Amino acid sequence: MDYICVPVFKILIVQMIPYQTLIKIDPNNKKPVYEQIATVFFNLINNGTLPPGTKLPSSRTLAEMLKFHRNTIVCAYEELINQGWIISKNKSGYYVNSDISIAKFTNENGAESRFPTKLPIPVKFYVPQVVDHKREENDIFLDDGLPDPRIAPYKALLRELRTLSDRDYHLKKANYGTSVKSSSLAVALGSHLANSRGISPTISNIFITNGAQMGIYLVGKALINPGDVYLVASPGYGIANQAFIENGAKIIQVPIDNNGIDVDTVANICKRENVKGVYVIPHHHYPTTVTLSPDRRIKLISLAEEYDFVIIEDDYDYDFHYSSAPHLPMASYNHHGRVIYIGSISKCFSPSLRLGFVVGPNDLIDAVKHIRKMIDIRGDTLMEHAVAALFENGEIERHLRKSNKLYKERRDYMCGQIDLHLKNFVSYQAPSGGMAIWIQFFKEYDVSQVFLLLKRYGISFNHHIIFNQNEDMNHVRLGFASLNFPEISRCINAIRKSCIVLSNK
Repeated sequence: MDYICVPVFKILIVQMIPYQTLIKIDPNNKKPVYEQIATVFFNLINNGTLPPGTKLPSSRTLAEMLKFHRNTIVCAYEELINQGWIISKNKSGYYVNSDISIAKFTNENGAESRFPTKLPIPVKFYVPQVVDHKREENDIFLDDGLPDPRIAPYKALLRELRTLSDRDYHLKKANYGTSVKSSSLAVALGSHLANSRGISPTISNIFITNGAQMGIYLVGKALINPGDVYLVASPGYGIANQAFIENGAKIIQVPIDNNGIDVDTVANICKRENVKGVYVIPHHHYPTTVTLSPDRRIKLISLAEEYDFVIIEDDYDYDFHYSSAPHLPMASYNHHGRVIYIGSISKCFSPSLRLGFVVGPNDLIDAVKHIRKMIDIRGDTLMEHAVAALFENGEIERHLRKSNKLYKERRDYMCGQIDLHLKNFVSYQAPSGGMAIWIQFFKEYDVSQVFLLLKRYGISFNHHIIFNQNEDMNHVRLGFASLNFPEISRCINAIRKSCIVLSNK
């Protein structure tokens, strides 16, 4: 009898939840209403208000409660189903996914704090070593997933720079550099992160960098003591791994599958090693483009609390998604200050615009500010003000809408060309977002040999797009965003010809 009464009682309690009060729609928010509703449910599930297994109101009932069209509620529920937060049972209704276990934390005062004043682990500084990479040039260059600078709103940026340079007040502020505690770009970025990703840091939690890679390096330098164990994905982002190693870390590689980094392996390593940090790219993992599932995100945060380590979340291309709304970053979860969030502004504009950011607890931000001054006394204040203006006047948002549409078309076109010309040589999965496709060559076609032959067709590339470090890997991470249709056709045809040459040897 007890077994029957407990779930019934839970359902009755949930039916009493005042959804009309909890679900607030912001008319000024440019996100669709169904996405706003889905985000509210995400927060209710994430903070434990709606525990796993909870039955949700029917779409018709919730639509009547909220005074919305039923289709709006259906779209919100479908989005939550796609992201794994809820499930639909035939002839029974919608339920919070029972496989999701919500991370719980204790705080000295019982309050939730995503970015508290203190980081849970000590902050130290060490001098890094620089690693340089040589880049080849030719008439067509294959990258690992970069935006197309030809569509970047440079005219708007130059217009804002011209406006700033005409005012003595702004020119005088160019001398302040990184001594300023906050900047207009940090303010604009904070608003952008809140509206697009559910992250609401204070200005003191944001630090602007010269690209996301600088952010990774500065965070590593601030945190790592010699010999500290940091976990990274395999295959993974080699430049980040090198930054951690140069700062004294001992890195241990964790395998990746179709659901992201294997958190069970992370747990096993934590049982035998004193892990200090885990570096992850959960949205579109580099290089494989897979997305870390919601249940693994929650488990990883729980492990961080249990084993006292931090998570460095690299979310370099969050703004580019084509199939559905993206999973919210782990930095938007209840993580008790254990998630350090790193992102790129360059990815949504142009690689030549070297701007990124770090979001974290106050003591970490103070540390990276101090370290930044050792290598770059003064940031480009005028450029930061100009980019901030592009955020404020909507230019960045318009550009993101335009580039998302264009990059989706280019992704689809490259996939079509691969299907047409390379089906006998490769296999792949179309990515749900990002700017690159992870392609596996059949074992009889060595990817290094294939790409070396591309030079005869006037195509060059950086060798770091090739992944064949072991017998299980024969892959390339092929960027599509920076190539137009004729360039994509030429590249895929060149790869086909190279494969045929190898076949005839």
